[in-house]
Amino acid sequence: MDPMIVLFIIAAIYIVLYIVGQAIGVNKLSERGVEIGTPFFLMFKTERLNAFLAKMGKKFPKAFFNLGIIVAFGGMAFGFWMFAENLLRFFIQPATAGGVVPIIPGVTITGLPLYYMIIALAVTLLTHEFAHGLASSRDDIPIKSSGFISFFVLFGAFVEPDEEYFEKEASPRARMRLLAAGSYANLLWGLVFLLIIANFTPMMSIAFNPPSGAYIYDVSSGTPAAYASLQIGDVIVGLNDTTIESWSDVGSYMTDAESGASLTIHRLNNYSLTVTLAEHEANASRGYIGVYGADYWEPKTGWEWIPGGPMYAFHMQQIMQWCFLILVSVALFNLLPIPMLDGDKLLSNGLSLFIDDEKTIKLIMWPMRILSLSIVLLSIGFSLWYGKGLF
Repeated sequence: MDPMIVLFIIAAIYIVLYIVGQAIGVNKLSERGVEIGTPFFLMFKTERLNAFLAKMGKKFPKAFFNLGIIVAFGGMAFGFWMFAENLLRFFIQPATAGGVVPIIPGVTITGLPLYYMIIALAVTLLTHEFAHGLASSRDDIPIKSSGFISFFVLFGAFVEPDEEYFEKEASPRARMRLLAAGSYANLLWGLVFLLIIANFTPMMSIAFNPPSGAYIYDVSSGTPAAYASLQIGDVIVGLNDTTIESWSDVGSYMTDAESGASLTIHRLNNYSLTVTLAEHEANASRGYIGVYGADYWEPKTGWEWIPGGPMYAFHMQQIMQWCFLILVSVALFNLLPIPMLDGDKLLSNGLSLFIDDEKTIKLIMWPMRILSLSIVLLSIGFSLWYGKGLF
């Protein structure tokens, strides 16, 4: 289903829920822990989650969260260097700079990646907030409320520690453990997904044969592929005299293909056709077919029931990669010393362990805040100026 249609369906569901909420009574629902008084926003608070976090938090040793502080400061330094080095590239070699853009569903991220991003953001928010709750409970910082939250296509959880106790009663180290926990958990889960990605092929080999072609999951209209009647579900096993065993083989072959050249596409079941390559948008001399594809993973005998068939492995691989990307990106960004981010309070609390004078701490913090924020805003501005996105 087209992602834009999915967005419209989700929007319609939110509108219906909002109307029903108004009919039942916003205050009445709020007493039951349901907040639905704002369009496209839904929050569910539950005391059971508070109790779960309080119980689980006690099972973690403080050393675990102390390690999180060290990892967080390391992530802060690395994140600062990464953003600064990338910004410098815009001045020296703009073509090599990576895009730094806000995640806006349907705008900066469209198509199939939109689905993967939604799942990855949900994983990121859940692990981040629950880690805050566990660290809060470990240091006996009361949790005022917790639950689940959704805003349009963004889904996750929230944990709200007692702000007054956090600021006035908790020690600097306890505050640091809580502040570092969210990004610490994101980085740990990012490592888990990285290990899954590294071992993806042997894991998939349980139910699938090794990739044996390039599976077409979309065909652009008005392209050579569309004119030649290539269809979704076709499997490319050869281009001219070159054997194709994966989608990356298609990309490698097309790198040297010239526009206007004839290309014979060999499909599974020994059925071939010939197309004349069009001009690529980025380079008129390069050839263009007009298909989107993935590795073809043929299910083994007895595993044909797996949803999606050959596309199941592709979707799982993309979800793993997006989870890793979003988990690490959010963690590093959140650790920057920018107001409203965890990194800002983490650094100020860390400085308070060595510096007693608040004015001195502010004299250190404000230049760091201005510099960090400037780097991020300039990176976004240059990314938009040069037309760079997430890919």
